[in-house]
Amino acid sequence: MNGPFVLPPQAPIERDALDWDTFAGEDWDRRPVLFKGVLDRAGPFRLDEVYRSALVATRRSRARLPGDPDNAVVTLDRLQQLDPAPWMPQAADGSLAGYRRRMLDTLGARRYALVISAFHSFHRPLWRRERAFFAPLWRRTGLPLTGAITTLFHGNYESTPVGVHRDRFATFMVPVEGRKRMRFWAQKPWTEAVSTLPDYRAHLATSFLVEAGPGDLLYWPADYYHVGESVGGGVSTSVNIGIPRTEHRPVYDLEDLLVEIGDAASLVDPAAPLLRARMPAGVAALWDAAAPAPGHLPPQLPPALEAALGLLRAAAQAPALAARVGAVSLQRWSAGGFEPVPPLRRVARPPASARLALRPDSVVLQRRERGGWRFAADGHGLRLDGDAAAARALLARLRAGGALGPAEAVRDASRRGRGERESVLRWLLATGALQVRRGRE
Repeated sequence: MNGPFVLPPQAPIERDALDWDTFAGEDWDRRPVLFKGVLDRAGPFRLDEVYRSALVATRRSRARLPGDPDNAVVTLDRLQQLDPAPWMPQAADGSLAGYRRRMLDTLGARRYALVISAFHSFHRPLWRRERAFFAPLWRRTGLPLTGAITTLFHGNYESTPVGVHRDRFATFMVPVEGRKRMRFWAQKPWTEAVSTLPDYRAHLATSFLVEAGPGDLLYWPADYYHVGESVGGGVSTSVNIGIPRTEHRPVYDLEDLLVEIGDAASLVDPAAPLLRARMPAGVAALWDAAAPAPGHLPPQLPPALEAALGLLRAAAQAPALAARVGAVSLQRWSAGGFEPVPPLRRVARPPASARLALRPDSVVLQRRERGGWRFAADGHGLRLDGDAAAARALLARLRAGGALGPAEAVRDASRRGRGERESVLRWLLATGALQVRRGRE
């Protein structure tokens, strides 16, 4: 043998129509596919919604506490900025085009990249459109076990800042504006003991390129190494949807069973377990007494470990675990595969003349559990004790179609029933599953 085996480059197949049956049967987890011009106006992302979602991410970035994980990463000439907020979209920009102009005018020849994770969680209309677009795929492949991720990539960066890498996600890339190249390798192109490769010039011969623009949809399986590249130094905006396929860790399920699903920080900093959210404040990490002698440990656990173990024991009790599994399942189905979901909204009391109706694209579910009923609406959960008869009657009316006035919605023969209806109504409004129509029909 004269040298190491080199896998020849290979091009993905191209399709001129998006047929989920064909895709699931022939392409899913098998090969990259470029769907040419299939999205048009039916795609899951719109420029104005992408801009609004980025604005919310900017506000969250500015409001986070020191040490908290940040969903946003900004690099200038590959150097990550410790404070990305000044370089993120702002209300004064007016649009993504305005943001692009500000960045190019400010930076001149320098290149920039903006990457925002958990992107769908910042803007409810964007989340709804994305959920609806991928619902036909989930009916054929199954709902993602721990939810799909959404990441915004924007800028004129020469190549993805992290370099060539492989994810545990199968990925759909949706170009929103500008053109973007993706370079792929069917196998790991390097032998060094590193997980990413920023400088991959020595491995171009074994790669293949795919270029996509607005209206296109690009898919690649989780086992392909890849890196994004700009086209001619131009600015591009794309949104990637990652569906977990490999390297599933039990800790992902454990966190779901311990705390409320939907914390965007868990998608950014896996080293900050959600279990901390339930730990009592002020617990010492180690023993209160003097440090043990070398080679000897006290018979009792350190306070922090003892507290964590107590939480696990309580959560593992059969009734509590069964209830939690049911709650997580209900919320996951209503989230439609995209978590974290947008947070609950602060809503004002609807005027007496308003008409209230369930949104046609909302997913509202319910199930009976020990001692009460569990409800889920668009990824958010609610538990009511007892038979919840008033709440279930209200939901039945709303599901039947039509619209109700606020007074009609809460009308009940008993005081408890009225209170239950009011609680459910406030919750549905906060989740966004209930829409308010002005005036009378």
